[in-house]
Amino acid sequence: MQTQLDCIPCFIRQSLDAVRQISDDETVIKRALRRVLKEASEFDMELSPPEMGQIIHRIIREESGHPDPYREIKMRSTDCALELSEEALEQIEQSDNPFAVAVRFAIAGNIMDYALLSMWSKNKIDESFTDAAEHAIDMQMVSKLAIELAKAKTVLVLADNAGEAVFDRIMIQQFPGNAEVIYAVKALPIINDATMQEAKESGLEEVATIIDNGTDAPGTLLHKCSESFKAVYEKADVVIAKGQANFETLNQADRNIYYLTQIKCPVIAERYGYQVGDWIVTNTEALAEREANR
Repeated sequence: MQTQLDCIPCFIRQSLDAVRQISDDETVIKRALRRVLKEASEFDMELSPPEMGQIIHRIIREESGHPDPYREIKMRSTDCALELSEEALEQIEQSDNPFAVAVRFAIAGNIMDYALLSMWSKNKIDESFTDAAEHAIDMQMVSKLAIELAKAKTVLVLADNAGEAVFDRIMIQQFPGNAEVIYAVKALPIINDATMQEAKESGLEEVATIIDNGTDAPGTLLHKCSESFKAVYEKADVVIAKGQANFETLNQADRNIYYLTQIKCPVIAERYGYQVGDWIVTNTEALAEREANR
């Protein structure tokens, strides 16, 4: 998905919020923001927003001298998710369709997105989980995904955020069939995306083989990913992409992918005819048809 003009102020806001989380030194903040403004002014708008996100957060790490600016938020998110997971598991176990409810909770976890949420908000997290088991999603698409999972030998799940990863584990535990599951995280810290450390803290080792994609970019920029990751991506029978950045970077992929996310960006909502706040279960084929019919 190409960057739109409305993405530019979002880049700047995200940059300012991020550097303020780790420094109150006005000199550091101004220096980082000036570098971001320069990069934004020269950014190739044909590229996807996560490619600018990679640039922004490299600048912030360099200027602040902090290798993982969101580490504290990631730990809080994981702790919060683990607390919430007990009630989620009860609702899943009591459901007539445990897989569908687990998918809902995996999407509910996508609210833990600090590229957009900016600051910790327990209220927003609680709101996302309050009615998760009953939240509207495309049940026909959930059924299609379940059928493909039941037939698959290998499934690749592309991780998004820390905290959310706890509910990815719970969803994987409800996968029909007996496929080998591979869980792909970022190789280095970027925003509050899950890395190997957060995936392990979330218990993913219990249900999947954890790998990294070789990058420090939001989403999945295939042209920047490692060859070993791309080999897994190409061979997997089913690919599930979690979160908005994976949606932005893979929405026109040349293979079928299932996307599970909350729509939090008005630019994406407008392009595909969604509403901000919608919970999405869709795939590449359905997205292409949706866009063609607009």
